Order: sequence, then structure tokens, then C-alpha cells
Amino acid sequence: MKSMVKVFIDHEHLLKVMNILTEVGITGFYIYEYKGMSPRVWKDFRLREDPEMTLDAIRNFSEPGVMVNTVVSSNRCERLVQSLEQGLKGKRFTVIIQPVTSIKVRGD
Repeated sequence: MKSMVKVFIDHEHLLKVMNILTEVGITGFYIYEYKGMSPRVWKDFRLREDPEMTLDAIRNFSEPGVMVNTVVSSNRCERLVQSLEQGLKGKRFTVIIQPVTSIKVRGD
């Protein structure tokens, strides 16, 4: 079985994650840049239902981040998670693992 592994990390640690993927033997991945807020920052927000005010708050208080995604076999998934935990010790990160039931690739 295959799994989609999603690693959310502060953008300054992207190269560290890429190196960990390479060390585990993973060469295929894709990256999304985003701006987000952690639950501890967001919990105290109380906004009126004003779209502009909400967007301004997100622009002013969110932090840049990166989500690195890769699909791996189940036997490689556990090794990857262990390597991420060791390599990112002391750093803020989140790992989400989702089972992949189907993959369809269409070439040019």
C-alpha cells in the first residue's frame, strides 16, 4: 500500500526536509508555499464577520510555511517519519499520512 506523506514546516527548514527525503531514498516530491497561523495564535482572535478585517488579520499575523508532499510505500513510510522526527528535533513541524487507494498518471 502507498501513503501520501505531508510535512508542514517553517520555510527556513525546507532544505533540511529535502535532505532527509534524499537520505531515505525519496527523489520525488512536490512543495506548496503557504501562509498560516498556529492554533495557539488563532485561539484568541475574535473577529466580526467582516471579510476585509479577517483578511487583514491573516495577512498581518500569519507566518510563511511550506508543505512538502510525497507518496511512499508503507515499508518506507515509517522510516521516513522516524528520520523526520530525528532530523527536525527541536523544530516545529507536522506530519500527516494519508492512505493512497489509487494513482493514475497521464503522460504527454
